[in-house]
Amino acid sequence: MNKRQAQKQFTREKIIAAAKQIFIEKGIINTATSQIAEAAGIAHGTLFLHFPNKDSLVVELLDAELSKFSNNIKQLIVETADVNILLSQYLDIIQAEEGFFSSLARELPNYKDELRRKILFRESLIREHFHQVIEKGIEQNIYAQVDIPSALTFLFGTINYYLSLKTSFVQQGSVIEKFKPSIIKTMKDLLLPVQ
Repeated sequence: MNKRQAQKQFTREKIIAAAKQIFIEKGIINTATSQIAEAAGIAHGTLFLHFPNKDSLVVELLDAELSKFSNNIKQLIVETADVNILLSQYLDIIQAEEGFFSSLARELPNYKDELRRKILFRESLIREHFHQVIEKGIEQNIYAQVDIPSALTFLFGTINYYLSLKTSFVQQGSVIEKFKPSIIKTMKDLLLPVQ
């Protein structure tokens, strides 16, 4: 990477970091690209050299956050059929970036159709990882014969419910930390075969 490419990458990373912080503080809908540029210490026009619009910035930020999880999950799928390990790691990643994911969950119904589709598509990739692990567990008679899409709709709906209503459940701290044990227990109970 030459000096110019390195500077371009550095600026891009500054934009993403500034956007993430402002999205957490103000929400994605209420954030203007000019605020992101100011926080990143760049000219407003420079932002558009890196991202054609705010939606593309949101999608890249979401991809970066989810790729942290996805790479770990791919390896886990090979090693285990334990959905509890998978779920625990997923919840840890969400908790580490809870401000961002809470903002996404809260505002998702208000996004433009194209952005909402892109976000939901990325969630579906994560759901697919869970689907593979549960399916593997069913094949090995570890889990009950459940309707996997329904179980995952319940799981992701529950997580998004807590994230979108975070301030109703916790005044300070993490809503994921508060409900992680019950989310894992409920999913475990749902999947356990009847004895």
